[in-house]
Amino acid sequence: MKQYIVIGAGRFGTSLAQSLLNAGQEVMVIDENEKIIQQLSETMDNVAIVSATDEIALKNIGLSNFDVAIVCIGSDLRASIMATLIAKDLGVPYVISKATDKIQADVLRKIGADRVVFPEHDMGVKLAKALTFDNLVDYMELDDTHSIFEITVPSSWIGSNLIDLSVRKKYNMNIVAVKRGERFQVPPDPNKEFEEGDIIVVAGNSKLIENIALRVSSGKW
Repeated sequence: MKQYIVIGAGRFGTSLAQSLLNAGQEVMVIDENEKIIQQLSETMDNVAIVSATDEIALKNIGLSNFDVAIVCIGSDLRASIMATLIAKDLGVPYVISKATDKIQADVLRKIGADRVVFPEHDMGVKLAKALTFDNLVDYMELDDTHSIFEITVPSSWIGSNLIDLSVRKKYNMNIVAVKRGERFQVPPDPNKEFEEGDIIVVAGNSKLIENIALRVSSGKW
């Protein structure tokens, strides 16, 4: 089990910490706002009032002992940079930093953040795509041009298998998994016929998959 420290107890940080706790992970949450920490202490055991820019205080709480640090400070660029630098300097193996725009993301990457996330942007993109594609279940960007989509299987596929459909040859996309109920099959069995309600997990060029998803939504596939 990994140990996580969430630096910054805003809405994103608090939600993330609670989700990790619900998944059975060890999590500590810190913030300089005493009121916020007092409120969190009612539902979380491991919380502390610590400034994200106070290197001595971060050392004292044992920041270097954590496997993952998540810097959830988006609005204060200086604090975000300082917390990321301190976490890397103290030897945290994996540091994730929240950004609000590309400039901030570029700075955080240059100073050593292992991963940069855009929570508000990502939620906006997901909502827009969910409204655009009726059959879209979930979506995740891998980079500027590639994504992973979870799409409800087209009705025309039911009763057919991947070999019959020649998906890769016809559409130049890779189906990396099939979800039936709560279970994923990775990789998918090419001989297994699709059933109503199946979900395909597709990885590849974002624009290509979006065009295919639009065709499915409009009943043209």
